[in-house]
Amino acid sequence: MRGTVQRRHRIPVVPLPSSADGPLSFRTLPEQVAARLRRDIQTGRLGPGSRLIEMRIAEQMRTSRGPVRDAIALLEREGLVVKTPHRGACVPAFDPKLLWETASLRGKLEEFAVALAIPRLTTDDLARLESLVRGMEEASLRRAVEQFNDLDYRFHDAIIQMSDHQTLHEVWRSMQRRFRVLLASTNVINRDLRLVARRHRAIVLALAARRPAEGRRAIRGHFSSTEKELRLLLGMSDSPKGNGRGRRSRAGPRESG
Repeated sequence: MRGTVQRRHRIPVVPLPSSADGPLSFRTLPEQVAARLRRDIQTGRLGPGSRLIEMRIAEQMRTSRGPVRDAIALLEREGLVVKTPHRGACVPAFDPKLLWETASLRGKLEEFAVALAIPRLTTDDLARLESLVRGMEEASLRRAVEQFNDLDYRFHDAIIQMSDHQTLHEVWRSMQRRFRVLLASTNVINRDLRLVARRHRAIVLALAARRPAEGRRAIRGHFSSTEKELRLLLGMSDSPKGNGRGRRSRAGPRESG
């Protein structure tokens, strides 16, 4: 109609959540199945040697085998599942030597990262770490193990990022599957995850003091506790030597569910 001015409706722009706000709640079906299986592995319901049979998992979760297959592939990339000839997908047995090597390497990487990060830390950096610790404390009260482990990993990953050392971060990311397995393995034996969250708060306080020696001491204290948890998990009196000896889990092959 002549002389009529058409109004254009503007679509409001909704800001995306920051990384500190956590992942979006929407998940694809394979991601939902993977989350369920991941939780069962991390809490010990599916122990070492447990077989993941696609048809049975699909029946239990009332879905088709396709999403289950994709979910298992996701967990395989995380190192929580391995595929072997004639057996298919299963939860890997604990390798004492590999876990111990991972723990010792992770401790050294983070001690180096803390020394680099302290002179560069900003108020926003400390607020980010504080937010992650608060999330861990809340998750520990709800015994939300999966969420706790994710926040735990993100806390340490944030410290590596704050070191502003690209090569260090690349090495850390290349090892993330092993680090996640180690983290989930040691956290699963903690009946009170609030104690683990408290250790992370001590790290934040040390970083806020901006004294490198205190920061390194806090990291060493945290990983000293991790080593004790690892010994308890593996049933060892001392760290495994080069031959990889140590008492492995005697759990035999089991099927999911």
